[in-house]
Amino acid sequence: MRRLPFRLPRSARWALTSTVMLAAPQALAASSCPQPELTECSNVEYRASACGQEYDGYCQGLMETEWKVRYESAPTRTAIIPKSLGGGVATVAVQDRPVVTSTFEGSDETVVGQIQRGQVLARKGYKNLTEVEKAYAEQRKGWDDNETLARSCQEYVHEKHYDYSRFEQEAGQFGDDYRALFTAAYGSEGIAERTLFSKDGEKLPPLWDGDTRVEKNAYFRFEPGEYPKGTQAYTFSTEAALKANNPEGRKWVAPTDGWHLSMSEALSETPDDVLNDSQQRQEKFTALLGRRDAVYLQWQRASEALKARDFDTAELDAQTAERLYALDKAIEVSLVRADKEGCLTTEKTTACDWSPRRYKAMVDAVMVPRREADLGVCLTLTGNDFGAESFVRNADRLKIEGLDQGDYTRSPQMLQHYLRTFATWLAQQPEPVQPATMTKRHAQDVSAGGYAGSNDFGGGYSLRAGWEVTTPGTAFTGNWCDTNASVSSELTLYANVFSPVRTELAHLEGRAFTEPSAVRVQVGARLLGYSIFTYDHSQPTRFTFVQSTPFVDQDAVSASTTFMVWFIPVTVKGGLSAEVGIRTTLGGAVTRDCTQNLIALDLIGNVGPYAIANGFADVGIGVPGLRVGVRGELVILDFNLPLEGNVGIALSNASHPTNPNTLFLSLGLNLDMTMKSLGGKLSLFGELLFLKAEFPIVSWTGVGTSQRLFSDQYYLPLAQLY
Repeated sequence: MRRLPFRLPRSARWALTSTVMLAAPQALAASSCPQPELTECSNVEYRASACGQEYDGYCQGLMETEWKVRYESAPTRTAIIPKSLGGGVATVAVQDRPVVTSTFEGSDETVVGQIQRGQVLARKGYKNLTEVEKAYAEQRKGWDDNETLARSCQEYVHEKHYDYSRFEQEAGQFGDDYRALFTAAYGSEGIAERTLFSKDGEKLPPLWDGDTRVEKNAYFRFEPGEYPKGTQAYTFSTEAALKANNPEGRKWVAPTDGWHLSMSEALSETPDDVLNDSQQRQEKFTALLGRRDAVYLQWQRASEALKARDFDTAELDAQTAERLYALDKAIEVSLVRADKEGCLTTEKTTACDWSPRRYKAMVDAVMVPRREADLGVCLTLTGNDFGAESFVRNADRLKIEGLDQGDYTRSPQMLQHYLRTFATWLAQQPEPVQPATMTKRHAQDVSAGGYAGSNDFGGGYSLRAGWEVTTPGTAFTGNWCDTNASVSSELTLYANVFSPVRTELAHLEGRAFTEPSAVRVQVGARLLGYSIFTYDHSQPTRFTFVQSTPFVDQDAVSASTTFMVWFIPVTVKGGLSAEVGIRTTLGGAVTRDCTQNLIALDLIGNVGPYAIANGFADVGIGVPGLRVGVRGELVILDFNLPLEGNVGIALSNASHPTNPNTLFLSLGLNLDMTMKSLGGKLSLFGELLFLKAEFPIVSWTGVGTSQRLFSDQYYLPLAQLY
């Protein structure tokens, strides 16, 4: 019996299925093909064979009966359906997919790394942990067992924000179920409507200060941005842009725990999937605004540096305007869509205005920066050295007023006092000092890395950036003429798709340094191991190099695997789309007069490697009767590492009040990092008869962070470095 070319009513279809199931053994008794089992009927190759064609009707009935049994025994939820299955919203059965393989390592320089490594423990129920996860679980247990002592910066941050940190780790068990997290936040062990404490009993600042106002929804963050003077600006011409550029919508509410609860109740009739889906689009819109702001800010800094040295900025202006124009055009497209969805009204509450996902995002926006600041200061001032001979445990050796307690690691409050006092003292010093060793430094070198994911999808990074001022020989002899300087920044991204094997996705680097009679600039970019851009040039006179072209690959890495849609194998292809680039304004000038032991050096170092990698999945053809589709978005990594500033050496004039005719070092460099790590969800949907089911491929709750890795701002006689 062949399948009918039209769709029967449900009751008729179930009746037909039952008839086929009962009649098939007798009708096919004379067949030369043995009666198939469910496994064979679920196999696409068997169904295409002669025997499969002969038993087509029987197999279809067998599969539909089993599908109904599985559907009725599985939990259900209301979900947005892929367009390939008709779109809209429907009730689906959900087949959970536990995390089995996982890799979360490194990222010790960020709070994000600690969050991910802690939450994966709870996600796996503290069972079937990898060796790395077991070690981290044991470390966290040690933190809880040693009272209020701190033996690392990571432990200090955990204990300073103790109540919140414990809640956050256990919330990992909910995965991407933001409603469950929201419910837990208002539960007896939650963080809402209660005072949180540090491990030593100090009250923590509230989540919501009652004064900071936020937008009605993310689209009201929009304001038309500026362009470099003399360039063509994009013109926002739609009603949507006019509606979104609304000061009232931009400062809509000062959130509280009560406000979040009231919004949840007001939107209780709207499925969470719809609410969270809107929030996800708004997060992409916010990221778009952020990229536009970053491009303009980097142009401002680079332009100011160039103009101060009488360099022409026409090329930089034109490249920047081109990028801003493209971003503004994309922003308006998003606003038009938002208007069609009803998001740009201030007359009523809409599904764009709140979601459980927005609740988590707003909590993260408060708590991640607080802890990131604490972690960054601690790492900078201690070097994460909490050993028996470290300064943080022997502060009296520093001979700094206010630090006479000896060991300041005995409680979070004591350590906070140490860090604040030490930071104040360091800020008053005239030259760069390495806090962990209390020695003068001629360089700053930051390196870090981490990886997050599973054998399905994962991504990681390694970075290194800094500056250096050098003189020849092992000991300085006063030969200033041979002084050199360098600035550099490099970023490498890795990823894996349906395999534990990591592939280098991109490598980006930029460096500027002085040579005996020239300034040299080196810039390089690789995508999947292939060089896509190289620049290496020395110039004996002053010059600049400006470059900001992005490189895009829509199918950078791909692989396929088989997923079980309950009892039916389906081939799924996974891949990555990537945009990488390096924004550079590098150059300078150098002159030397070794007969008088003089040097004039000016090095401009604006280097901004960035990369965005997203995961996607497509499905192949399954067995007859099964309709399949994929829905979701997955951010593997979104990374930006701008190093900006300059290094200069010049002779002071004869009228200098304290150091006339002296070589001065002018140093002004900042290194920032903006990162959003593995987050999002990809799900496989299947439909047999009229019953739909969801089978998650991968899901992680991403966390974003922005932090300053270093800021060196000094103007001092060069001799003070030595």
